[in-house]
Amino acid sequence: MALPTYTVNLDLPPEERWLFLKDARETINELLEMYLRDLVDNELLQQGIAQYRSSLVAPDYLKELEGLSHCCDFTAEQLLMANLYYDLLKFYWGCTAFSVHNGEQMLHARNLDWFTENNALSLHSCIFLFQRQGETVFKTVGWPGFIGVLSGNRPGAFTITLNAVSSNEPPEINPPVSFLLRDVLDQESHFEGARQCLANAPIACDCLLLLSGTEAHEKVVIERTPSRHAIRESQEAFIVVTNDYKVLEYRRSEEELLASTSCQRFDQACLRLFDGLPKTLEDCVTILQDAAIQMEITVQQMAFENASGRHLALKTYLDNDASFSSLH
Repeated sequence: MALPTYTVNLDLPPEERWLFLKDARETINELLEMYLRDLVDNELLQQGIAQYRSSLVAPDYLKELEGLSHCCDFTAEQLLMANLYYDLLKFYWGCTAFSVHNGEQMLHARNLDWFTENNALSLHSCIFLFQRQGETVFKTVGWPGFIGVLSGNRPGAFTITLNAVSSNEPPEINPPVSFLLRDVLDQESHFEGARQCLANAPIACDCLLLLSGTEAHEKVVIERTPSRHAIRESQEAFIVVTNDYKVLEYRRSEEELLASTSCQRFDQACLRLFDGLPKTLEDCVTILQDAAIQMEITVQQMAFENASGRHLALKTYLDNDASFSSLH
């Protein structure tokens, strides 16, 4: 069964860009209720959301959220809170990702691991094509109601995916990471520009960003805290990232849930890639489905051909029954 694919028309005024989701009200409501239930006890968010909204979120994004509020039973402010979910609760996440140049092309693949009740994120996963003048500028794998980016591809240029990581460096009042990824996909047209922006832009919290281009050497993991960054490169044909820093020095956080299987998944992914480089998107997904890599909380699996922008995406359920989307 193919994932639903929606077009976000960037030529429209921001407040009109998401109105095509008006028939998805029930889905958006379900997801928003889930996010907000997890955030209800976050005092920092409750106290600072008004200031955050006015000073650190781009006006166009605020207008998009205002328009999106007409497609659900929640306010634009509540939608913004839900879109800050990663920055506030990243310790609920896992994730394994890799980029590989197989001698012919660059492939980029990732498992998105995120616990949700009733397989909600799996069931409602979809593809968004962000277009100008009828041409796709970039594409993302996401959910109705989420306007940022956790996994995205700019065809012919690069792919970015975000993995969770945790240090004990405190979060800072900066724009959310998912909005930064969307900005980069929209505004940067080359790997190097994306790399510089992802390494140096202000961010709110820790993260690991896997960035790959179209050339064999264009694959890096950008390790971030709110105040620091380090670039990890690879002399192999591939590079792998899970949920721990490899280059950046840090003091370990007390919250180690997301890192508890990180080394195991990293080692197994490297072993599979040493054994043989994937030639196709399907080969990439086969690696992601390895029992030592896929987690019980894996909700999405995806792979991109960076040059062409073709993708293969899956919904993954807790019973490990996966449903492929069609190739695009």
